[in-house]
Amino acid sequence: MAQKDQNDPFETHKKGGVFDSLWGRQPQKAEPKPLPPPPPEPPKSYFNSLWATKQPQKTEATPLVLAGGGKGYKADEKLPPPPSFARLVLIPCALFSAQAVSFTFFWELHKSIPITIAIINLCFVFDQSSLGDRKNSRGEDINGFLPALGGPNGARAMRVWLQITVAWLAVFMGGITGMNADETYMAQFYVIVFGREYENVLASTPAAAYADAGKLFFAKSSAIAGERSVGFKEKLVYCAAPLLDENQGGKPIAFWAIGFDCCDARGNFKCGAGTDHRGGVRVPPDGFFAKDRGMFLRAVNQSAAVNRLDVDEDPILLHWVKDPDSEAAIKFFQAFGAVLIGLGLFALLVLLMVGIGLSFENEYADRQMKNPPAQAAA
Repeated sequence: MAQKDQNDPFETHKKGGVFDSLWGRQPQKAEPKPLPPPPPEPPKSYFNSLWATKQPQKTEATPLVLAGGGKGYKADEKLPPPPSFARLVLIPCALFSAQAVSFTFFWELHKSIPITIAIINLCFVFDQSSLGDRKNSRGEDINGFLPALGGPNGARAMRVWLQITVAWLAVFMGGITGMNADETYMAQFYVIVFGREYENVLASTPAAAYADAGKLFFAKSSAIAGERSVGFKEKLVYCAAPLLDENQGGKPIAFWAIGFDCCDARGNFKCGAGTDHRGGVRVPPDGFFAKDRGMFLRAVNQSAAVNRLDVDEDPILLHWVKDPDSEAAIKFFQAFGAVLIGLGLFALLVLLMVGIGLSFENEYADRQMKNPPAQAAA
């Protein structure tokens, strides 16, 4: 075999020396190099460049999550279960009691106290009513302030509305019960307790001299003129008899003893402790419910017309009692009893309303089971 010439250029370009022939080098396939990482995005600024083109981004629709299911953000935590039967009955009764007691014992002292309690009770109603029945992925209520009476959550909405209705009714009726008990009983209690006590009062004295009186005890020279009493009949018989002093003369009559169903049309006055007693407690002014003082004034005017008597501009009417302090205690317990009676009647009303409401809820739930919303839409 012939020896290859080392100086042959056609042979030397095949060797892999450092200085290979540039024109004799065969091209080699280069491996692909990895692409450099993309430059970091600039921080988002509130003011974008005016000339920069902002590419629109696709946003996924926010899923709607129904109450009690789905993957909403804490949807189940923010939507508690509907109120139970015990809450439907006990919470309204508690609200009624708080409202009635506040109006009964504090309305006469400071009206802002029962009004503030009423506002707190109304706020408590909404806080405990599990409002709303649909939430988005962020747990936000998207169905308004109150649940809609329809759809798959209609049965639950019925119970929520039932609690709101009964609780608001408790606040309203509790206030009415308390105001009635205040005007009928506690107003007389406060007149006796906080009014001044006067002794040895002369019946011939003008009423303005005892405008702040709560308890009055008359001198021996003053007595009830039972033969001049009049019974004014308006469902009940409102009796009024003048108190006259031995030195009355032609002075206007300022003090009158009154009572219910304790006299004849003319004379025979037998009210309270009787004509032999010498003291009584002042009748409180009329209110929204109690109108007794106005009816007694009609009896006073009738007696003045029959007996030709002059009446003071602002006469003082008195319940003729032996022990004013005992009378005050009786009025206090009567007011408390009125609240208890009102609570018992309201509890019966709540049971009736809740029973009717739950029956409608069960009927609606049965219709939903027989005809689900998905099948109904199909």
